[in-house]
Amino acid sequence: MAAKKSHILLACVQEGYTRLFAILTGLELTFVTTLAAAQQALKAGRFNMIMIGVNFDESRMFDLLQHVRADSKYSRVPVVCFRGIVTPDTQAKFALAKIEVACNAMGANTFFDLMAFPDNTLGNAAVRNIIVALLGSEQDEASSGRV
Repeated sequence: MAAKKSHILLACVQEGYTRLFAILTGLELTFVTTLAAAQQALKAGRFNMIMIGVNFDESRMFDLLQHVRADSKYSRVPVVCFRGIVTPDTQAKFALAKIEVACNAMGANTFFDLMAFPDNTLGNAAVRNIIVALLGSEQDEASSGRV
């Protein structure tokens, strides 16, 4: 029996998608750029992970995170929040720390700064490893009946 292919909802701006698309080769991705499109995709499909960029739909990451965690269909599905584009703010590091705390408090499994990983083979492999590890934990829960 062939392993089921993981399906990830990727909610972010185009800049973040381009790099993540390359990093996540071999995984099924559904890309959305608005909250309405994300809600429609979540209703119509079944995702093994949801990834939300900070700048998604004019900074509506928290709205989507709240929607996902309120939906019993996705309450146990891993959610990854991330910064996927360079921001000009000189206080970005301080702001990212606060965003990470808020994401964790709202039920995200992890937050990472894609820009902190070099856009090269090693950096992209590290990002992929984070995502694959979370996908594995979701599949472990499903097979153990804890979902």
